[in-house]
Amino acid sequence: MPLVLPDSPSPLQRNKQPAKQMSGKSAASHRPSKPSPSPHAPSLTTPLVSLALLLLAAAAVFLYSQTAIRSYESRGEVRTLSSPTVETIDGARAIWELPAAAPARAVLFVAHGCRCRPENFWPPSPRCPGCVGLPEDVAITDRALRRRFAVLAVASAGECWSPGKEVTGAKRVIRSWAAKNGLGGLPIAALGASSGGYFVSRLAAKMSLAAIVIMIAEGAFGGAAGAPPAVYPPTMFIHMPKDRRRAALLERNSKMLMQNGVEVKELESLELPLTPTLLSERIPRVDRELSERIWKVFREEGFVDEKGYMKEDGRATPWKDALVERGFWKEVSPSADHIQEELNLAYGYHEMTSLHADEMFDWIEKHLT
Repeated sequence: MPLVLPDSPSPLQRNKQPAKQMSGKSAASHRPSKPSPSPHAPSLTTPLVSLALLLLAAAAVFLYSQTAIRSYESRGEVRTLSSPTVETIDGARAIWELPAAAPARAVLFVAHGCRCRPENFWPPSPRCPGCVGLPEDVAITDRALRRRFAVLAVASAGECWSPGKEVTGAKRVIRSWAAKNGLGGLPIAALGASSGGYFVSRLAAKMSLAAIVIMIAEGAFGGAAGAPPAVYPPTMFIHMPKDRRRAALLERNSKMLMQNGVEVKELESLELPLTPTLLSERIPRVDRELSERIWKVFREEGFVDEKGYMKEDGRATPWKDALVERGFWKEVSPSADHIQEELNLAYGYHEMTSLHADEMFDWIEKHLT
């Protein structure tokens, strides 16, 4: 863990390092028990009950979206209203959205990691009530839409992506969807995290892509000598160097790509100290008061060191049990997966990250020809 001097830069600035040129299962939410009807109350018909439930669901989605907007505004950003489309394309579950402000200038295909799903990349909305909206994932989607990328996310057939037959299927889905929505002539970029990163590296060998971003993965390039095809797109690696084994494999693959004439860029995402407001700053549904209470527990339980850095991976830290013991798990449980993602990010080992989103999209845009 790096030593932080008193005059060190802010946590987010620490992750803006010079570029080198070359989730667990969902926590169950605690719902209030259904009150018994009054013996004197008139009975409600089923349609009226259904209508009431629909109105309550719509109100919940609206309140979440408004909270998200306020959170983005507090960081000097304006969160675009989410309007995704959920559909099945050639047998694959897909979620996609076009930029609202102007016609799309390019396509961004997104491949999730193991045990993840496309619903992570959009917040809940009337058009996608099943969306989860994990903060790092949503931040990437939002940035892409504001940069006028049409965003397409497709679900893998299993828990993780298969680099064989699924590559052919994804290629067919992308082309079919693009043609249907008048995007057939636009350049296509692809981003994949973890299992999705390996998948994107294989997809790039089978279809023409303007650029690819491989996040927290070293990629899989095939071939007898592990070399890519003769024509391969510019490749960006975004990784967390605390994962030393993967960093070493990534370094090897970076050199191999460059030796084969591929443009490569590498970005490092470092650990972050957990501050009293880190969770409320990065998670729209967590307010400042709750963020501060969670932070206090982390300090008292010794989950962080004297400078605020996580002592263990967020996945290995018994923070949920600690909040149960403190008596406010019920408030936290609906946001447990969102908090888990930020704790993993803070530890800086293996997690989706939007900390370099602007630099990433600047680089992608240079290759949109």
